[in-house]
Amino acid sequence: LRYEAAEHGEMKPQQVVEMLYKVTDGKAIVTSDVGQHQMFGALYYKYDEPRQWINSGGLGTMGVGLPYAMACKLAFPEKQVVCITGEASIQMCIQELSTCTQYGIAVKILCLNNRSLGMVKQWQDMNYEGRHSSSY
Repeated sequence: LRYEAAEHGEMKPQQVVEMLYKVTDGKAIVTSDVGQHQMFGALYYKYDEPRQWINSGGLGTMGVGLPYAMACKLAFPEKQVVCITGEASIQMCIQELSTCTQYGIAVKILCLNNRSLGMVKQWQDMNYEGRHSSSY
């Protein structure tokens, strides 16, 4: 899959996910909730094993990436577990970080911040001539 490289030392989300694949040797269990970050996680991390990509598919569930990651880490404590989430999705369940601390659930969180409800904004651009509502 091709994309234009970022300029001025910035990284595009696609590059970030590709880098995640490299630093985890492609062996991490990766979870996600809904949003553009889910698409990047699905397309740019090369999954080599079954049940390595955990998400709700097309159900549109925001905020489940971190709880999925917590459950995976409890089920497979020897595995590296990474949650790919967005800045809006992580707000839905950020309080679960206290649960992670309380019970020693060591998951990693990769938060891709596009400064908007990116997928909502994308659909509004495509279907409503760029009229934005409910996108900060």
